[in-house]
Order: sequence, then structure tokens, then C-alpha cells
Amino acid sequence: MFGETIREIRLKKGFSQKEVYRNIISKSYAIEFEKGKHNISSDVLIKILENLSMDISEFLFIANDYKLNEQNHYTYNYANLSNKQDIKGLALLLKELERKSGQINAIRVAEVRSRIRILQHLEVYGVYNTAVVLEEDKQLILSYLMGIESWTLQEIHLFANTLDFLDHEFIFIFFKRVSKLLEYYIQFEKGREVYCGLLINIIEYTFIKKQYEFAEVLLTQLGLLSTSFQDFFSRTLYKFFEGLLIMRTVNEEQGRTMATRMLDIMIELDQAPLSKMFSLLLE
Repeated sequence: MFGETIREIRLKKGFSQKEVYRNIISKSYAIEFEKGKHNISSDVLIKILENLSMDISEFLFIANDYKLNEQNHYTYNYANLSNKQDIKGLALLLKELERKSGQINAIRVAEVRSRIRILQHLEVYGVYNTAVVLEEDKQLILSYLMGIESWTLQEIHLFANTLDFLDHEFIFIFFKRVSKLLEYYIQFEKGREVYCGLLINIIEYTFIKKQYEFAEVLLTQLGLLSTSFQDFFSRTLYKFFEGLLIMRTVNEEQGRTMATRMLDIMIELDQAPLSKMFSLLLE
């Protein structure tokens, strides 16, 4: 399948086989590969994609008929529905997940069910209360994170999405673990995006717990990470938290004005549910 996809991309770009496969695989092997009769190793595939000026993630997306793989599909849907506080959409996602099996899927079920319960309580009572999360769901997620010795972005992302209802003692144990990985991911766009999300969630947590000194340290890290134009949303929340910190520690009126302005920007950018969620920190 990969060979046929490579051939299609190569022809559309107007590249010859020699330009794509030279010094990588032989001409005869390349011909059979493009017919789907030969396989190649991942390192050879990466070299071929470099000659096509293509990232492997984009290639896999195209090879999958322009569809996200299961992990990215879940991550995208969960983030989109959660940020919009779309309880009905999350309920449909939960039903879809409950029809599947496997450890990772069980973690996703616990994650989605927990988010639904928190948002339902917020909708009814106007209070963000993580105590409504089922203990078995919390323990399942905690056991998984504790059991993985070497985290990748999947575990960091799960931690970021669930830290608000994990026990306090584990949050800082886990954060210490992921901080050691930051230097490896800082140049990787997806990794930087996940780390920004984690910092945003943990900064929010420190404000809820009134740990302002720790919030200031984390805010500095978020500021250093969110300098690219692609990090606009993270930068908006950075400025919101900066205003919140000024409001709590220096000048209440000045800080509130700054934080409120960022919330207004979120609304203008069609992120009213998120704006409403973060506005709870102003109270």
C-alpha cells in the first residue's frame, strides 16, 4: 500500500523514480515497490519521503485516505468536544468507545466519562467540581500513568487532560517526570503543543489551590514555550494567567482588566465555552 501511495505522490509532484529512490533502493526494487509487491523498512521510508519533501505524519495521513489514525481521531474529537463543553457530543463519543475493547480504550472511556460528569455538574450547578468523577475511573487512569515507566506524548496528553481530578500528591510527581522530557520535545511542534496544554491546565490548578509562587514559575515556562505565531491560543491564556496573577498578588483592578480582556478575545474567536470556564477563576 505504501508503494502505491508513494507512486501517486511522486507522479503528482512530477518527480522521477531516480530523483526519489537514488542511493536508497535499486530501480528494479523501486518498480516492484510502487506496484505494492515489496515492503520497505521505516528508515528507508523516511529517506524516500525526504526526497519527496514530505513529513511522515502527512504521508501516513494521505496513505490512510486523508483520515486521522485512531489515536489522532480520538485526541481531536475529545479536545474539540471538551473545549466546546458539548456534553451530547461527548456522550456519543463515549458510546462509540464502549463498543470497543482493550486497555487504551478503557482509559479513554474513563477519561470521557469523567469529563461528562464534570461538565454536567457545571451545567446544573454552575460550579466546577471534580469530586463527581467516579473513583474507579480516577484509579484506572492513575494506575495506568503510574505503570508506564517511560512516557510518550500520549501519556503526557492524558495527564494534562485529567490532572484536575487526580490526587494532589501525584500531580507534582507526574509533572516532575514530564519536565525531564521537555528538552527532547521543545523543537517538535506537536510536543510543544502538548506541553503548552499541560502547562495551561496545571497553572489553572495552581490558581485554584492558591499556589501563586508555583503559578509564577509555570507561567514563565509557558511564556518561553508560546512564542511562535502558531502558539497564539496558548499565548492568549498566558496573558490571561499573567493578569490573574497580578490581580491576586499586586493590583486587583489592573489584573482583572488584563484577564478580562483575554476572555473577551476568546469570545471573539468563537471560544465562548472556554472563556466562561476560565472566568470562574476571576471569582
